[in-house]
Amino acid sequence: MSLKQPANDPAEIEAAIRSSYLAQGLSEAQVRSLNKIARWQTFRKGEPIIEQYDQARDLLILASGTAHVLTDLGEPIGWIRPGMPMGEVALLDERTRSGTIIAVEPCAVVVLPAEPLLALLKKSPSLAAKCLYNLSRILCDRLRTANKNLAALMAIEESEIRPHR
Repeated sequence: MSLKQPANDPAEIEAAIRSSYLAQGLSEAQVRSLNKIARWQTFRKGEPIIEQYDQARDLLILASGTAHVLTDLGEPIGWIRPGMPMGEVALLDERTRSGTIIAVEPCAVVVLPAEPLLALLKKSPSLAAKCLYNLSRILCDRLRTANKNLAALMAIEESEIRPHR
């Protein structure tokens, strides 16, 4: 499967932003303001979209394709599907990337560069409130999923330790 190289068509980028979790509740004008700083980037199957410990802080939105979130050992622990943002942790905490994300198939990504995005959010408190609210909901969902996965893993380990009766 090959991915058509998307042109930096503002209408296509805007449509991808509008359909993302990040844009929930944003006005058309707010989506357009994000669109002004955005650009496309494509990734081939198996190519890293985000690499753990990288210094980049850009916020990414998966527009098409599917990607895996990997453990430190390279094992898949989660999926990224179209509309989902990536890189929000590094954007918000100003530290290195917290994980690795690999394209499972060819992917198109909307890149919102960190510095212009943060400047835009500072200039527009209403946009900042909505975007940060949406990102916090996404982070909470990911934390709940991680907690469930950890609880399941702990239950498996505990059952292996206890003697069977």
